[in-house]
Amino acid sequence: MSNNVRSTLIEKQKVYACTDSGSASSVQAPISSSARDLFTRQTGQILTEIGSMFVNVPPFNDHIDRNTANLLISLGRKLQSKK
Repeated sequence: MSNNVRSTLIEKQKVYACTDSGSASSVQAPISSSARDLFTRQTGQILTEIGSMFVNVPPFNDHIDRNTANLLISLGRKLQSKK
């Protein structure tokens, strides 16, 4: 066997290669699309929660415009929705 790492054309995956000694080494590839989708949904959840906090918590709703809170909630819901 050789110590060469074989890469495939599949976008953004982690590739493992075994050497003659049987140990494995890994090569980091860019973030996968599922990780991006998870990040997008989590960002949407955060925006929705911040917007809700701006609407419902008295120290915030006294100083922050209601339209700003509604905009954050709307953006958060759009990011949370599946394509």
